[in-house]
Amino acid sequence: MISSVAVRAIAGRHSAIGIGGERGHGLARGRSIGGMNDVGTKTGDRPSAAAMRAGGERVRNAAARLFRERGYASTTMREVAERAEMQAGSIYYYYPSKQDLLSAVLDHVITTLTRRTLPLLADDGGAASYRERFRAAIREHMLTTIEMGDYALSFRRLVNELPDAVRQEFAEKRSILDERWRSLLANAARNGEIRDDVDLGAVRLLLVGAVNSTNEWFNPERGSLDSIADIVTAMLFDGLAPQG
Repeated sequence: MISSVAVRAIAGRHSAIGIGGERGHGLARGRSIGGMNDVGTKTGDRPSAAAMRAGGERVRNAAARLFRERGYASTTMREVAERAEMQAGSIYYYYPSKQDLLSAVLDHVITTLTRRTLPLLADDGGAASYRERFRAAIREHMLTTIEMGDYALSFRRLVNELPDAVRQEFAEKRSILDERWRSLLANAARNGEIRDDVDLGAVRLLLVGAVNSTNEWFNPERGSLDSIADIVTAMLFDGLAPQG
């Protein structure tokens, strides 16, 4: 999912244009409160790397919530600034346009999922069975989705709203994780752990689609993540027919 967004500290300018003609004001200074501005520095000073990271995360979190609630097209940079409790022009310190901000939200989702699930899907030289690796990856994917909250929920909504350029970039980054899922299922079939006479591409789409929507259906009162991971694994490797 999406390349990292370069953070720009824009000084000496007083306005910026975002996509769709949105205009930011007071860009060079940000909002000044008691001699401090929105990036946590004295007015007129260049913000530190730590301040830029913290401010960028603050803006990105606000955008994820708004994208979840309103979608991409209906969210403005001014609304993101208000949700982040910043002056409208100040968020352009971190993201020059709304499309850059969209990329940052998607990048966070894909990067987090990849970092946490890819090692579990990787070939470990036979130390664990494909069944064991599948169960571990499914459980971690569900847990990561729940912990990402607004990010995971906004991701589900944003998929159908992506501009063409972002869609292409997103598909390229997501393909790394998709390919690892494909490889695990194909190898499990070759090893005789699952059937090889079904469309494994369709199986992957069904499984990953269900797991990506964990936030929408998971209820801890009806079962733990461990029990659900056991059920999903049993369905794939054993089927639903009576055993024996």
